[in-house]
Amino acid sequence: MAEDLAEYADDDQSGKIRPQKAIWDYREVLGSDDILLSDVGAHKMWIARHYHCSEPNTYLIPNGFCSMGFALPGAIAASLVHPDRKVLGIAGDAGFLMNVQEMETATRLKSNIVMMVWEDNEYGLIAWKQTNEFGRHTDLAFGNPEWLGLAARFSWHGHYCSESADLKATLETTLSEEGPSLVVISIDYRENELLTKKLGEITAKL
Repeated sequence: MAEDLAEYADDDQSGKIRPQKAIWDYREVLGSDDILLSDVGAHKMWIARHYHCSEPNTYLIPNGFCSMGFALPGAIAASLVHPDRKVLGIAGDAGFLMNVQEMETATRLKSNIVMMVWEDNEYGLIAWKQTNEFGRHTDLAFGNPEWLGLAARFSWHGHYCSESADLKATLETTLSEEGPSLVVISIDYRENELLTKKLGEITAKL
């Protein structure tokens, strides 16, 4: 697993960012006491597998107990409990839009949080599962807002990153900004099928 993650540590792909690269950079910029929260979606499958933490309660994930829409309000709450720590929330575009109105709450509370959205313009986890089961998936696509405009309307800092080589610096910038920040990346979910294939080839001797 460590080798799988480190494979793209220095990835310089342009246009889309691989999940492994994003998670590698999260771990690079967050301290051991900082907090990462994952929403529910295809991104959760990657983060739950690859994001390693050394201190308790520094990686918060709702799993089956709370569905999509957790990360943004969860990040606000985490920043209230631990205002001295960096807080990074990760969500897919679908999950983020389910509670997008909480951007106003973060602005009003002056929450020092960063929300990163993995943009793929569809319900990615459902597409992944249906493709694995049936070889195709139903129409799961949807349109997104103009992200930087959305951030500006709620008085957030806004960033869009589609260059792998720029991601770490973008994260460092947002984590140092006062008040809430939105970072959107164009995610390369072609890696989903490759992960399914790799996991399917794992065998264990009993």
